[in-house]
Amino acid sequence: MRITIRQLFITLPATIVVLLLVAFAGPAPALAQQNIQVDFPKKAGLPNSCMTTEKAGNGGTYLRCRIVLPSGIPANMFIRAVFFSCHPGDGPACSATRECPGTGAICDRHPNPIEPVGYNAFSPGLRAVDWWGWTTDTGDATLRFDVTVAP
Repeated sequence: MRITIRQLFITLPATIVVLLLVAFAGPAPALAQQNIQVDFPKKAGLPNSCMTTEKAGNGGTYLRCRIVLPSGIPANMFIRAVFFSCHPGDGPACSATRECPGTGAICDRHPNPIEPVGYNAFSPGLRAVDWWGWTTDTGDATLRFDVTVAP
């Protein structure tokens, strides 16, 4: 069977379109932005607690949570943003808990006042970050972090 020029011109554009679609289909799902959730207990004495013994302004205590990407996250993925929430949100343990730098009055004297959106400024990126907070209530609560991970 011989291929004629006419057959070649009929099948060539379709082949090129398929090849272009495959080439520009986009990154694999493992390389796209991902969100993970990390929970820490606030109460001192519990495993992985964020409570420190470091006294802060206004009679409170600093919180420090070390957020590390799990080993299953590909090596070319980095922490790009960290969003904090405290649960249960209507409880006294959460109403007395703030993220540094907060309003500036509480955490401004801390040597490492962290601006959470600043994680994206590092190149190539960070796989572990320290989140700092402040509290005047030592009661139990869950400190939840929604972590955005991307290349």
